[in-house]
Amino acid sequence: MFRHLTTFALAGIFTLAATSAAAAPTERSAERFAEEHFESIVLDHIEGDDPSNYHLTESRAISFGSLHEVMIAAQSCYSSDEMCTFVSSKEYVSAVLQDGEPRNVIGTYEQEPGLFAFSTFGYGDELAIALADVSGTLVHSARENAWFDYDGKTLTALTTDAKRFIDGDTITLEMYQKRLVETQSNTEAQPGDALTGGSGDVQTTEPISYWMLGLALLAVLPLAYLFYRRRWRK
Repeated sequence: MFRHLTTFALAGIFTLAATSAAAAPTERSAERFAEEHFESIVLDHIEGDDPSNYHLTESRAISFGSLHEVMIAAQSCYSSDEMCTFVSSKEYVSAVLQDGEPRNVIGTYEQEPGLFAFSTFGYGDELAIALADVSGTLVHSARENAWFDYDGKTLTALTTDAKRFIDGDTITLEMYQKRLVETQSNTEAQPGDALTGGSGDVQTTEPISYWMLGLALLAVLPLAYLFYRRRWRK
């Protein structure tokens, strides 16, 4: 029964996302999407919601910082026998400036090859401030919500969570990889919620495919934004 419910839910989400894809704003490049849509998205949030929820005021004096490609650790980084490298997350983010001050972060992602859509608004003011100092590659470790500036050898923590994760301000690539391997090992060592025992007849709950749910959630974001705009423009 659980399998059927999960399948039905996923099918519904993907159908909903597919239906909305054509209606939501998209562009052929991250830069183009930022130029055409970032301002209207932020203004929609200011006019249709409590701006303080996004570290904003009611001022319409909005501008944006540089657009940064977000990189993430490749699978090789989680093996001590391989060289750690970074790959694109297909998301691009920019600081939102209000009256010239960094307030939050907005992003666009590659929804499908050559087609970019709205990804997120709300990484927070700490990252927005730090983005102005990024001179290398912007690296995100999602599990720890940690952001870094990578210069090819060393990662510099940009946020409080990043400093907590590496226990300092900077870390070498080799030590960062070691930290990732240790974190993954500790996570995998945690006992699961499934029932175990000596009987072969013990039934366990089938785990949800979390990556599929995450992908579905990301795909449905354009629909949520479209409904949001329609609601507040009535």
